[in-house]
Amino acid sequence: MKKIIALALTLLMALTLTACGGKDRILYKSANLEKFVDLADYKGITVDTSSKEYKELYEEILKADKEANDLYNKKTEGVVAEGDTVDIDFVGKKDDKAFDGGTAQGYDLEIGSGSFIDGFEEGLIGVEVGKTVDLNLKFPENYGNEELNGAAVVFTVTVNHIEPEEKVYLEPRDYFKDLGYKTLEDYESYIKDQAVENLLIEQIIEKSEVKDYPKEDKEMLLGEFTDLILAQYNTTVDELLTQNNMTKDDFNNTLLEQNVIPIMDNSLVLYAIIDKEKLEVTDEKIEEAIKKLAKQNNDTSITVENLRKNGEYYPELLTVSRMAIDVVKENAKIK
Repeated sequence: MKKIIALALTLLMALTLTACGGKDRILYKSANLEKFVDLADYKGITVDTSSKEYKELYEEILKADKEANDLYNKKTEGVVAEGDTVDIDFVGKKDDKAFDGGTAQGYDLEIGSGSFIDGFEEGLIGVEVGKTVDLNLKFPENYGNEELNGAAVVFTVTVNHIEPEEKVYLEPRDYFKDLGYKTLEDYESYIKDQAVENLLIEQIIEKSEVKDYPKEDKEMLLGEFTDLILAQYNTTVDELLTQNNMTKDDFNNTLLEQNVIPIMDNSLVLYAIIDKEKLEVTDEKIEEAIKKLAKQNNDTSITVENLRKNGEYYPELLTVSRMAIDVVKENAKIK
């Protein structure tokens, strides 16, 4: 179950650090946040860009950017062997129709791990990098999905590359243009901003205290996470509980502990800053913030509509995060 929970958390938190209330807002619209948060002083915070802490975070963000964009030398020749980790695209079809959850791009699969149904990994052994193969397979009778139990399917798989035993990452000068930046200086400035903003917000969150959680918002987020997981795995609550040998209380408590509460620990502080500044979130501000985020990440798929697939509240949360960061940064001392 932890594997499923971790995936959902990744989906919802992937953009929070790069972007992270208003009378009509979704989160905390009826809560007096002063009762729930002892907000630390968020003005006049110092970040020293010559400090060890800053330099380490700069390198961490740089590395994360390289990993997220696969900016390392890959094995683009040879054939797949047992034990290799391969980057693949695949489409699974039943009766010539793609089924839910059977399609992915850029998926890293260790051959021999037993992660996929019988025959999938074995069918890739000996396939040349760059080639596409059709795998005629059958799901187990007790797979746990009524549509796929015992079903004959065809997976069309393309082997993009083989992961090297040790990743050798590229230098920024070799890839900044691929990420949409005109100059190396522009890209380095972007990484610097990320490091500074993260250090600023981390200080405020660490020094603030969340004393309690608004019940209505906690239940709403729990429902959002539940719906996301069910949609991701194309299943029902009952099927999920049976597969993982859990009770509904166990499931809810796991989601609360690993997902909902960590998000609320951060977001309550960010919303408290917005409330104290008497700033409101409007549809126009959300659209503007998400457009900036898309431009910053050079990713046109980042839209309000697409982000709402991760939860109705999600575009708002990113906008509030951006607004709070801007307030803190405007009043910070950056050396």
